Amino acid sequence: MTFKQQQELAREALTKFFWRLKCRQSDSEHSYRPGSRSDGMDRGEKSPPLIRRVRDLNRSVSESVMGPYRVLFIPELLDNILSFMDRDDNMINARVCKQWSEIALDLVWWEVVSLHKFLNILRPFRKVNGSNVFDRLPDSEDWARFEKYANRVCILRYGDHKGSEDYSCMLDDIARRRPTFEILPNLHTLEWLCQDVRGVQRATLFMHQRVRNLIISAPPLSYEPRSSFFVDIYARMPHLHSLDLRFHYAARLIEADILNLLQGLPDLKMVIFPEFYLTSSIVSELSRMKHINIVKYEIGSKQGCGEEEDVDSFSPILQQEAFPALWDLDITARLGDITRFMNSDLAPIKLISPYINTYVDDKPEKLHKLLVTLSEQCPVLSQLYIKILHVPKQLKLFPARQIIFDTLRPVLSFQKLTTFMVTHKYPVNITLEEIEEHASRWPTLENLSLNEEPLAMYDFTLDLRALVPFARHCPKLRHLGLFMDATTAETHPTTELKPFTALHTLSIGTSLAHDPGTVAAFLSQLCLPGCKLETGITWTGFGGRSCRELNINHRDVLSELQNRSQCWTEIIDFLPIFIQIRKEEREKSKARLAALQEVDELRMKNIKINDR
Repeated sequence: MTFKQQQELAREALTKFFWRLKCRQSDSEHSYRPGSRSDGMDRGEKSPPLIRRVRDLNRSVSESVMGPYRVLFIPELLDNILSFMDRDDNMINARVCKQWSEIALDLVWWEVVSLHKFLNILRPFRKVNGSNVFDRLPDSEDWARFEKYANRVCILRYGDHKGSEDYSCMLDDIARRRPTFEILPNLHTLEWLCQDVRGVQRATLFMHQRVRNLIISAPPLSYEPRSSFFVDIYARMPHLHSLDLRFHYAARLIEADILNLLQGLPDLKMVIFPEFYLTSSIVSELSRMKHINIVKYEIGSKQGCGEEEDVDSFSPILQQEAFPALWDLDITARLGDITRFMNSDLAPIKLISPYINTYVDDKPEKLHKLLVTLSEQCPVLSQLYIKILHVPKQLKLFPARQIIFDTLRPVLSFQKLTTFMVTHKYPVNITLEEIEEHASRWPTLENLSLNEEPLAMYDFTLDLRALVPFARHCPKLRHLGLFMDATTAETHPTTELKPFTALHTLSIGTSLAHDPGTVAAFLSQLCLPGCKLETGITWTGFGGRSCRELNINHRDVLSELQNRSQCWTEIIDFLPIFIQIRKEEREKSKARLAALQEVDELRMKNIKINDR
């Protein structure tokens, strides 16, 4: 049953429960009441036995009816049930009764993503010259009605993307006419993404000291008093816990303002920047913040992007007790700079999940040195992501630049590591024997990607047999990514293979395959029903630099990617069918075995009876 079907059943059940309950209550209110004027008796007159029996029967029926529905009047439980319903359903639920109304309205207005619906509660409005305006200015009655809903809002999201409505005049009217400073007093998350200066400024209308999470786009470079924008943030919301800043220009142009902003937010726990914004100065300032535990950057047009030259040299200045709470850190820098940073006596040794990214074509020896440093400095590290991504003009394989098993061997010394992902333009040079060692020494492994998406796609060291050790030794493995040649005949053994017990995703990236039926038949022995097969390249064109883009100079690569993708698409279509067939065969085999055991038991019983 799908989640949507579950929602529909829950909605229908709740509706039936309520109306049955209301009908029973209504019948009870209009039922025969001993001692009332309508029964022809005085109040003090004793009820006859027949009437007492009717009264007792009525009470017992009422109690039996109310029993199953009392659960719907427990606020916490009702809130949990209604939270699985969508907004339209809860709008209906809000009309059921007073108790349901309060709970349903809290859920309806918990998160506001449409200013159109929300502002319409205050006053109806119309469009004039392309801009929305109130039909008249809100009065005290309008504000009193609006307050009932405004107090329920905890999350407000707004973005003036292309084609969006213009609410600037209405927001200006609200700013001038509001009866209280805090329009949304219980707001804890504010997302305000605007491109123009005036739009960014209007975010201050909803800022106050109880806001804990802010997602906001910075003003454009044309806005000269940019400093005042950052001052408004830490002056109006000094207790922020998370800050997500969106920029579309270089970090050096606004670095001083960012440093002042960080100094004004002492309670900050998480920051998210665009790529190339974690400069040495900004990381140095973050290291002095007592509560910061997550420092990340996001890649993409929505987040924005800085310039690589701002992080070309990465050497933060750390003081005593630097990063006392940091456990998640994203870094874009040279591998040598990151190694020196982590080798420092003041390095963030409590790291659990570092994400390391470089655009420099570093040698494998530098990666090995970094892994050794991390294994010595970060004993509690459980997730490690490393991307060494650079698309050269000519994709010619240089064996000296390949990552080998000895390069990655330090990873096996991590005591708590469960996730490891490495990405490089060349395939990892690793043998089946080394894969066996890797899997047997890592039984706690949950996610592994050994560079399944290289751009040099013709030098293979692994085939489908590389999957077998992981299925045998890693019972917790959920995601596996390997670069393999799935065309050789010896990859299809006749013996029964042990399937994966938890695998959810198998990523084969740019692996090679020719015979879809044969490959699907082999994979069906290892993969569970519902296992997802992923193919293709995900990292080209994904980043702040053109050196990750495949262009006209890489026509051969693009053509080969398309050919391989077509073959794997057929395998993806075949795989669920083969898995289902094998499942049915196993069930039939179990049934035959059970029947044979039953026959043997009956034969033994028959022998015992005959012996008597």
